[in-house]
Amino acid sequence: MGNRGDRTEDFLAEVCVEFAFLVEEAGFSGPERIDHGLRFHSDRLDVEVWFLDVHEPEVTTRIAPASSDGVRPRGVWLEELYVMSGCGPPQDVPGSAPTRRATLKRVHQQAAALRRLMPQLLSAEGPQLIARCLRG
Repeated sequence: MGNRGDRTEDFLAEVCVEFAFLVEEAGFSGPERIDHGLRFHSDRLDVEVWFLDVHEPEVTTRIAPASSDGVRPRGVWLEELYVMSGCGPPQDVPGSAPTRRATLKRVHQQAAALRRLMPQLLSAEGPQLIARCLRG
């Protein structure tokens, strides 16, 4: 049980490094600590990177339109957006994280996928892409 805290801290540190491009290049603020991970915020989007340390641990990234009224809008999983946008197959955005090494690798892979998707998300078509995913 003692390793769970260390693994979570390793996850958080890795997210700060791998997702720093959001702050440095895309104008996001953060990261801000949330229940399952970290959130990055811009005037248009919220990006949350979660580590779910459950029976089958998982790293996942959620993207949602930013809310101006304080009501948290529904988000879309990075894997769905990545595939729907034509960036690549779902295998590019794996989530399974059974070990510390796998957890850190998943953070790296999800950051790479988001970096590839970010130009579309920040373009005029970004909101429509998210809306299409939400409609399913």
